[in-house]
Formats: sequence, C-alpha cells, structure tokens
Amino acid sequence: MANTTGVTEGTGVAVAERVAAAHSLWLSSLPAIRRAPIGDLLPQLLGGAELEPLTEPIAAPSVAVVGALAAGHGPISDLAVSPDGRYLVTAHYGADVVCVIDTATLAVTATVDGVSEPYAVVVADRAYVSAASNDQDAVVAVDTGTGNALAAKTFDATTGGLAVSPAGDTLYIARTGEDDLDIAVIDTETGAIETIAIPAAPGTSVEALRVSADGTRLFVSMATPAGGALAIIDTRSGTVARVVTIAGSVGDIAVAPNGRTVYATGWDADFGGVLHVIDVAGARLTDTIRVGGMPTQVVLGRRGECAYLVDRDEVAVVCTATLEIVDSIVVGPQLSCLAADPVRDRLYAADYRGGITALRVETAARLPQAS
Repeated sequence: MANTTGVTEGTGVAVAERVAAAHSLWLSSLPAIRRAPIGDLLPQLLGGAELEPLTEPIAAPSVAVVGALAAGHGPISDLAVSPDGRYLVTAHYGADVVCVIDTATLAVTATVDGVSEPYAVVVADRAYVSAASNDQDAVVAVDTGTGNALAAKTFDATTGGLAVSPAGDTLYIARTGEDDLDIAVIDTETGAIETIAIPAAPGTSVEALRVSADGTRLFVSMATPAGGALAIIDTRSGTVARVVTIAGSVGDIAVAPNGRTVYATGWDADFGGVLHVIDVAGARLTDTIRVGGMPTQVVLGRRGECAYLVDRDEVAVVCTATLEIVDSIVVGPQLSCLAADPVRDRLYAADYRGGITALRVETAARLPQAS
C-alpha cells in the first residue's frame, strides 16, 4: 500500500506488526490526540436543542443538485462524511481503492490503493475502512488530511459492522466466529482490544453498527435464524442491556440525535420493504412503516427531522414526526449507498457505476391545511 506509515505489507492490505503484548501500540508513531473525558464532551456533542428532532410535521423537502463527481473507480460500497463536513471518504470494493474527496469542490484529493475489498467506512478524526481478503479481515486507518494509510489491524474472525465513537477514541467492530458473535472495542491510539459478547443463536450475522450521539449506547442490528434483532449495548459497562426481536428482517440502522429512537430498514412478509421504528428506553418496536420496494440503507438528516432511505434508483423521504413518506427523490442510476452531511443540509448519493451526486435538501414545517 502506498504512503503507509509503520506497517508492513500482507494479504493485500497494510498489516500492523503482530506482537504478543496485549496492549501493543497501533498508531504509536502518531502524535497522541488529547481528548476530554466523554462526560465533558456531552454538551459539545449534544449541541443543545439543535439535536432534538422536530415535533412539527414537515413538508416535502426542497431538493437541488449542487454537484456531481463522475465515476472513477467503479462501484462504491460505502461512503462517510467527516464530522466537520470537509471530507467524503469512499470505498470501492471491486477496485481495492479508498478515495478522500473535498466536499467543497467534489474533487478527489487522495487515493489509497491496495486496500483489499474495502466495504465499510466510518470517519472521526481519521477514517477507518473495513477490508477483506481470503486470509484475514482488517481495518485500515487513513489520514483524511494527507490521504496516507497510517496502520491496520487484522482479525482472524469475519468482521461485519463498523462504528466509531463521537470522540473518535474508540472503534467498534463486529466479529463473527464459528460459534460466537462479539464486538471488538478498540482504543484507536493504542490498539488495545476489549470484547463485548453478543448472545446469539448459531448462524446470526451482524448487519450494521451505530453509536448514539452521546457515545453511551451502541446499537447492533442482526439477522438471526428466527428473524431480525437489535442489541442495545451500554458502552460504559460494555454489556448488552437489551435485545429487541423483530419479525421479518432488519438491515441498516440510524439513531435519532437524542438517542431515543432507532430506525431500521427491513423486509416484512405482508408489507414488503419497511422501516421499523424502535423505542430505545422501552426496548420495543413501536411502528412499522410500509415503504415498498427494497430499502437497503437509512440515514437521518442532521437535525433528525427526516429519514432518507435508499431504494434502488431513488431516495424515499420519511418525516420522523408523523412517520409518513413525504417525498421520493429520483437520482438516476441505481444507488449503492448514501451519506448525510453533519454540518450542512446535504446528502451524498453514490451509485453502482461509481458516481456521486451531492444534493441540497432543505426542509420546512408543513403549513396547516385550509378548512
């Protein structure tokens, strides 16, 4: 891999030197990033009432295409936006490539080659990319400013979902073994790993991981032999607090900014494609919205007033106050994934050709109907 610091080559990805010490340094060659304790970060992360979802119903949003990036490296398996909104990171599964894109210009600023089959991306102060090979799965850390691959950590088990804490100090990776399922909790500075066991039947797989905005909850969507399930993990104690069982299936998930609600895509035998609504405090399914089609991904707008669902070549828009579909945005080619800008009212829609469309999406409260 080009531009790799403190790593060696192996199995198509940069592989960290393996030593026996349980707390071996992972990114030890980098300056330590000093962060306040998570309790001190909460007021900054919550941002006051800004994170409370709107209680008023919204009208169909105003949508405008504000930019596009032509296909360059083939299908995009995942993309994510940095917390400051400056960078977009894309994974190109078939080309073994990860790209860093300047969101202001939609120009590629760096290309990381040789990342074996990258399929999932999360971004904090660095980007973390899941990679797969015939021998081992790995997670590669990428500097979004320079585009350098910094280091990688390999796993003998099959890895699934990927998530990073709001403070950027903890990385969560789902691992599936022959007889067990767990979450690897990795300190991003030292590489030290702790484990959270997930009680699950044989044959269960993880579909997605998401962290609440305050970092205190980790949500794990799972496909089980009996249907779908959502595990709610207390990150402070490192234990599974509750498990919500869901008829049919669950896929991708998104967490409301206040952490009280989880939205999950799924399939229902009666309704077809659906969006499940789960109450976190009560650990129960409260609603199922019939979407139709085949929704594969869900993201929330930065204020939580809208849920955006990828459904083939369009994006369905759901008002989270009324749980109604208020619009459908037709983008063009069949979409592979979607990302919401955490700073601006903007979505980035990627397609299977490898192109990206930037959409400005502005919402407004619904006007009362005249009597």
